[in-house]
Amino acid sequence: MTSPVHFEAEPGASPDARPLEVPKPALVMAAALIAAVFMLCIAARIFGFGAFAERQSAIIAERQLLFTDESNGGIRVVDATTKGLAASLEPGTNGFLRGALRALTRGRTSAGIGQAVPFRLVRYADGRLVLIDPTTNRSVTVTSFGSTQVESFDRLLRPMPSSAAVTP
Repeated sequence: MTSPVHFEAEPGASPDARPLEVPKPALVMAAALIAAVFMLCIAARIFGFGAFAERQSAIIAERQLLFTDESNGGIRVVDATTKGLAASLEPGTNGFLRGALRALTRGRTSAGIGQAVPFRLVRYADGRLVLIDPTTNRSVTVTSFGSTQVESFDRLLRPMPSSAAVTP
């Protein structure tokens, strides 16, 4: 049988204190457990075990939107295709929408990407409503956050009654 691993006594410990002894088989088993966990993680990453993947569904509505800050703290939402005003969000309202935009915009900023490319707001046949940043491939699945949040984004999918052209 092999001898156990010995560790030095703590500084300031009494000279007659027994050093900590860890049996070598325990260390081997701990190392084997760590190796097994790493191998399982690598296998899961390569083969997709336990990965969450949303199934692709047909797109039933989509709108390309540009978001710009207004001087009063509001947000101007412009349909990128028609250049029409999609919405004007008053200051201090739509907190979740602002937070989702902030998170996606932060990704663009850290990647050095400007705001010229519009975001995609997509409604899928399975009911999901997703705000997608095509430049960073990041997205926010709005339907995961409840009906109030879905309503605030759902309004952006519908054209405004008097959709006037807006100059960029």
